[in-house]
Amino acid sequence: MQLANAQEFLRQGPPFSKSRVNREADKWRDGLDYDPEPIEEFLAFNALHAEALLGGARHTISSLLINVADNADQSVRPNTRAYSLSARVKTKSVLLEKLRRMGGTPLLNVHDVAGIRFDCDLSLSQQAAIAESFKADLEAFGAKRVDIKDFRDAPHSGYRAIHLHIRSTAGRSELQIRTALQSKWANLYEEAADLYGREIRYLHEGADMPPGAGQMVQALQKASMLVAKVEGLAGGENHWYREKPCKLSEEAYRVLDGLHAELKQQRVPAKR
Repeated sequence: MQLANAQEFLRQGPPFSKSRVNREADKWRDGLDYDPEPIEEFLAFNALHAEALLGGARHTISSLLINVADNADQSVRPNTRAYSLSARVKTKSVLLEKLRRMGGTPLLNVHDVAGIRFDCDLSLSQQAAIAESFKADLEAFGAKRVDIKDFRDAPHSGYRAIHLHIRSTAGRSELQIRTALQSKWANLYEEAADLYGREIRYLHEGADMPPGAGQMVQALQKASMLVAKVEGLAGGENHWYREKPCKLSEEAYRVLDGLHAELKQQRVPAKR
C-alpha cells in the first residue's frame, strides 16, 4: 500500500478484516494461541496512518500565525520559538500491556495505537488555540470525529498536555500537543518509568508504587505542579509576571534538568 496524503488516507478503510484483528488480539491478550499475521498487518497499517497524520500536521503548522521553527534534534526549550513533530506506533509489548490493562476492550477501539506528537514553545492559550486548529484541519481532511482532551488541569499522574482523539474511516489515532515544559516533564517521567517500572504511569488508576520509586515520583509530581504554576502565571492577568516570563520558565526548566541528572545517575551501576 502506497502512502497517501492525510486527506486521502483518513477517508479510506483499512485493508484487513476488523473482526479477524479483534479476534486474534483477544486471544493474544488472554495468553491463548493466536495468529500474529492480522496483528502485524494492523500495526503496519497504523504506521502508514501515523505518517499520513504527520503530513496533515505539517500542513496545519505551516498555516499557523505564530513564528515557530522546526528543531531537528527533537528537543524544545522555553523561549526558543522551536517545535518538534514526530510520529510513532505502539510497540507490540506496550500494546499487549495496554490491552490487558483495559480488560475486554477490542484492539480496534484502542485510540492511540497510531499517534503523532507536537511539542512546541507555547503559552497555554496558544496551546489551546492550536488544538482547535488541528481539530478543524483534521475534520476538513476527512476525520469523522475529533475530541479534544485537556489534561492540564486534571493531569494523569502529573502528566499535562492536550490530546486530540481522532476517528476516521481509517481507524482511531491520537495527536498530542505539549508545551516545552510539559514535554520535558513527560520525557522525564517516561525515563523514570523505564527505570522503576511502568506502573508509575498509572498511579491515577490505582496502580501500586514500584519499590524504590516513591522519592523520585514525589519529586516529579512536585515538578509537575511547578510547571502548572509557571505556565498559569504566564497565561494569566499577572502584569508583574509579564516582565520576566523568560526567566521563570528557564528556572523551571533547570529544575527539570536537575531531576534528569538524578535519573541519569541512578541508571549508572554502583561501583564495586
